[in-house]
Amino acid sequence: MIVFNRFAKLIMLAAAASLILTLSACSSEKSSLPVTPPVSYKVFNLPNGEWQIGTPDQVGMDLLEVDEVIQYAKRSPQILSMLVVKDGTLVTEYYRDGMPESKRAINSITKSVTSLLIGIAIDKSYLKGINEPIESFFPEYKDMFDSSDKRSVTLEHLLNMTSGLHFPEWTEWNYSLQPLKESKDWNGFVLSQPMDAKPGEMWNYNTGGSQLLAAILKRTTGQSELAFAKEHLFGPLGINSVEWPSSPDNSNSGGFGLKMTPRDLGKIGLLVLNRGVWNGKRLVSESWLRDSTSRHSGGSTFFGEYGYHWWLNQYGGHKAIFGMGYAGQYLTVVPDLNLVIVINSAATKNPQDTTLPIPYIEKLVIAVKDR
Repeated sequence: MIVFNRFAKLIMLAAAASLILTLSACSSEKSSLPVTPPVSYKVFNLPNGEWQIGTPDQVGMDLLEVDEVIQYAKRSPQILSMLVVKDGTLVTEYYRDGMPESKRAINSITKSVTSLLIGIAIDKSYLKGINEPIESFFPEYKDMFDSSDKRSVTLEHLLNMTSGLHFPEWTEWNYSLQPLKESKDWNGFVLSQPMDAKPGEMWNYNTGGSQLLAAILKRTTGQSELAFAKEHLFGPLGINSVEWPSSPDNSNSGGFGLKMTPRDLGKIGLLVLNRGVWNGKRLVSESWLRDSTSRHSGGSTFFGEYGYHWWLNQYGGHKAIFGMGYAGQYLTVVPDLNLVIVINSAATKNPQDTTLPIPYIEKLVIAVKDR
């Protein structure tokens, strides 16, 4: 019980820290995180599309420390599922409902999937690159591009959330997307917003920008995000059962709403760990993954820095790349440890409880003995 109490204290400290979380934009002058020196990397395959099952001690993780995390998760009603992959091997998993096949909402991790799809669209020349002004994709909204600043917004600004467009979902909307959802024209709603800053000057969490990226994918590929993903991402990964809400323009919800099993979400993490290669086939360019998981804006003072719809931080002294969603959904990749962690939570008493899985992730990182 002494060990569990110490771990419980970490959880409570994280909750306390979340109450003073600064959600406003961070200065662009914020120093970047120290980066773990580059290391050679392996590509881990799933030849038959199914996970290789092993135990923590077989891949250099402390069995007792991993079990401690799982046991504490079982005592927490907020943790719905947890999955750990080390060296391409699934070493532990936990499901509160006992059903690994249940699809779970990943909320804003949807944004990280959108980032991968934008990279694939660039690789396949549907898009010229991230420096294209978004005005060219929305000719019917020409009158809304009523300033030089708004006409200067590019795909990159949407990806790193520095577009300058007014979108107060983390402040006056109280973490809600209802104003967007209640609109019959999501693209028009986002584009009609005034500019709060010049593009590139200020980071502001903006799911509306993610929706514009979904619309741009549809307008350039001729497919919804879901259809494009089934052909170029989900299909090759063997992800055959997902739910993805549609949008008024049938491009899917680019920044929220995607549901899939934790095992399938782990495959996306392993693809990122593999730098875009899956069973000998390149699905997304290494250059896109390198760029999209690098720092491009200050992000949040608590969660970490921000790339192109991926978060960046350090856990246990190791660089972590992660997608994060409301109520505590995490897809975490720790490249130099060949580690992928998936956590689904129901931490909904307070929107800032999204931070509560972090101590679990940190403890799992520390459990890697051969680091």
